[in-house]
Amino acid sequence: MAQAYIGFIVACTLLCGASAFEWHTCAEGKADVSHVALSPDPPQAGDTISFSIDAESKIAVAQGSVAIAVAFRGLPVYSETKDLCERTTCPVQKGPLNLSYDEYLPPIVPPGPYVVTISVTSGEATEVADQLLCLEVDFEIAPPGAADVLEDISLEIKSKMHSGHRALA
Repeated sequence: MAQAYIGFIVACTLLCGASAFEWHTCAEGKADVSHVALSPDPPQAGDTISFSIDAESKIAVAQGSVAIAVAFRGLPVYSETKDLCERTTCPVQKGPLNLSYDEYLPPIVPPGPYVVTISVTSGEATEVADQLLCLEVDFEIAPPGAADVLEDISLEIKSKMHSGHRALA
């Protein structure tokens, strides 16, 4: 029974450390970010990862772009630039702004620490752009099956507790 608790603690330590994501702004912009959601948390290879960003835009924007840069262990591994209007309703009015971004993580994506930088600018490429927001999201991609391992250990402990085994026998 003690082995099950030790296994649970080890799995929980590994998974709980991987499940917390952090975000911070990386530049002053014309929008104030109030909330960032990451789902699932923690993501695993083979998942579709979703970011949702809530902000308050200080300006109205007719068009713009969203640049995404992904780094794994500090090394750039992916980048793309999309039309802002693909990520939110345009024109963006002064006031509440919600951006969403979904990306499929192929099964070959290695587990470990990632940083996603999301930069949103207004205007066309030929104009001087206003920085709406810049955001960095730090998270860990969990090893495949990590959530299943934790659930299995938890079920085993519950089963043994209900069958009359003492907690720390």
